[in-house]
Amino acid sequence: MLEVKDDYPRSLAACKIADVLLINPIRDGMNLVAEEGPILSEHGCALVLSREAGAASLIGDEALLVNPYDISATAEALHAALTMAVPERQRRCAAITAAASAAAPQHWLAAQLDSLDRLDSPDRLE
Repeated sequence: MLEVKDDYPRSLAACKIADVLLINPIRDGMNLVAEEGPILSEHGCALVLSREAGAASLIGDEALLVNPYDISATAEALHAALTMAVPERQRRCAAITAAASAAAPQHWLAAQLDSLDRLDSPDRLE
């Protein structure tokens, strides 16, 4: 039986040394990993990112966006990421890091709470 468990320290270490990070959800998710992975990268990783991830709207210009259902295009994007020149990979990683760290966590939390408040708003029920 295959046992799969989360190993947070190992995940952080992998992000730190990765040349390429693949985040490929079929629906919105993994946004924090897509943003935190490049921040943790010591030498600048390339990011291959599902266009379905919410983070794609924030960092999509610097990531290699893929359709999560398209295996061939994902393989091509992984090849492009693995063969990308180091300065280009570092430039893209720095841009993703800047975008991901531009807003303080308090702003993100406030936006989430505001969205929940709007869902509960009596105006929404009309």
